[in-house]
Amino acid sequence: MTLPIAKNIPEIDFNIGGLRSHAILSVFVAEPGLSESDRKIRGWLLHTVFSAARHYSRARELVAQQNDADQQRDGGLVLHLLDVSENIEDCVTGVCRSCMAVRRMVDKSEPCRRFVEAYSQQIDELAKLRNQFEHMHGQIVSGETGSGPITMSLSDQGKSIGFRKLKLNIVSLYKLIHGLYQVVASMYPSFPINSTVSGRAWEPKKLTMSVSATVIKKGEFDG
Repeated sequence: MTLPIAKNIPEIDFNIGGLRSHAILSVFVAEPGLSESDRKIRGWLLHTVFSAARHYSRARELVAQQNDADQQRDGGLVLHLLDVSENIEDCVTGVCRSCMAVRRMVDKSEPCRRFVEAYSQQIDELAKLRNQFEHMHGQIVSGETGSGPITMSLSDQGKSIGFRKLKLNIVSLYKLIHGLYQVVASMYPSFPINSTVSGRAWEPKKLTMSVSATVIKKGEFDG
């Protein structure tokens, strides 16, 4: 059994953090052509895709920390990989939910149609993995677990996600997240989709405001 290697896991290199910041500021901008239903859809989709991307990046970060671990320097073996499964599982769940929602929107949106057409095979593979994971609670109690890991884990030096007998290429997961980002970004027409990636994408957002005031002397408006 070999440890996963961070370089085998593609980094998030698109501006999902910038899109989220843009969406927050959009609350203060009037969009008369946007229905309340459409506003809720894009808000939910952005939240779900952003969350999945953050879990993906966190899993990659933990792998990189494990690769860089030094027992002598760290005073022992720090097991960063123990938290990888939790983040991979949350990522897979979020991406699958987003893909299923986009599939239901193909008749209403050209970007959704293009996404589903381009990634149909990867969506099906992801759905199988996620559905197996969702039914694990009943199967493990009845002893129907079969072979393979009972939690989602990285295999093939980080090139694949394994769960029981199923495998999903990590590049496929990355491509789905990237494609979903493009779909959501299309719902914010004024957002530059190819903008520079923010180095602090996962940090809490800060909203600052400035106020200016003009002092008018008493009597200036009289008469």
